[in-house]
Amino acid sequence: MDWLTNNPTMIWLVIGIIFMIIEAMTVALVTIWFVGGAIAAMILAALGASVTVQVVGFILASIVFLFLARPLIRKRNMETVRTNADRLVGKVGIVTKEATEFSNGQGRVAGQIWTIQHENRTNLPVDSHFIVQAIDGVKLIVTDKQN
Repeated sequence: MDWLTNNPTMIWLVIGIIFMIIEAMTVALVTIWFVGGAIAAMILAALGASVTVQVVGFILASIVFLFLARPLIRKRNMETVRTNADRLVGKVGIVTKEATEFSNGQGRVAGQIWTIQHENRTNLPVDSHFIVQAIDGVKLIVTDKQN
């Protein structure tokens, strides 16, 4: 027990490692701020600060790290992720199952069958051609191809 009270730097190191392990298991940036706080408290402990100063340093550093990193994380989460399906926009396809104003159809584009829906919810008869305008989940939004 004396070892713990005589080695506060090691205690903060262990606390930091525990938060790193938790962060590695969640990968959601939930506890990474506390790792920075533990490092700050460990530095304070190495400089001989009291336990109260170490705890306050831990809390303040964690809050500072949270507010510094939050805008970066928000920006990263707002970016749209492009997929290779985006390459279908502008491509011409052929209707394999009629699409009506009440039901989606099917069409072949680039060798793959997709659920299709006309952007104006109008009919698309079988064997007619269409142009892909957008992708909505797993459905292509299409328009008639004018010959």
